[in-house]
Amino acid sequence: MQWRDNGLGFSPVTIVLHWMVAALLVAILGLEIAMAAGPERAADMAADTGLAEVQNLLGLVLFLVSIYRFYARITSFHPLPVGTPNPVEVIVSRSVAAALALAMVLLPAAVWLSRAAGGEAVVLPGGHALPRLIDPAPGLKALVDTLFAIGGTAFLAGLALHLFGAWKNHVVLKTPAVQRMLGKHVEL
Repeated sequence: MQWRDNGLGFSPVTIVLHWMVAALLVAILGLEIAMAAGPERAADMAADTGLAEVQNLLGLVLFLVSIYRFYARITSFHPLPVGTPNPVEVIVSRSVAAALALAMVLLPAAVWLSRAAGGEAVVLPGGHALPRLIDPAPGLKALVDTLFAIGGTAFLAGLALHLFGAWKNHVVLKTPAVQRMLGKHVEL
């Protein structure tokens, strides 16, 4: 069984973690929307229902999985592209994939740092809390929040490029790139 990516394909570990990260992102964003769409007392409601704690737990899992994914991304061979891709598109797609993997480590860490700088604890279900990274510092919180906004915007742009590339390969070019990320064996 192939445990690491190679020039011919993605490993089952990479495929499972790719879709796990996608599911975690959808769940985290869905919880954020649910908490923001509530009544005027959305923050109180979120605290009462435990949605914020669940979101924090999902963010922690995302952070831990993403550390491994980024490490694997920079230490493994990336599979050869399918079809006859444009070399510029290959460079862009691989750069975007590496940037997304890095962002999945940095953005949750920025949330953790921002909360610590704001004097908040990152509370998990069951009342457990992550340790504060630093003492409260309002100036640092403002800086980290600004950097998070910039990084989040760049992440969303990269995610849009990633989804566009998958759509283009699957619908327009009709290459088996998406099938490969679903675990199917494809011919290069």
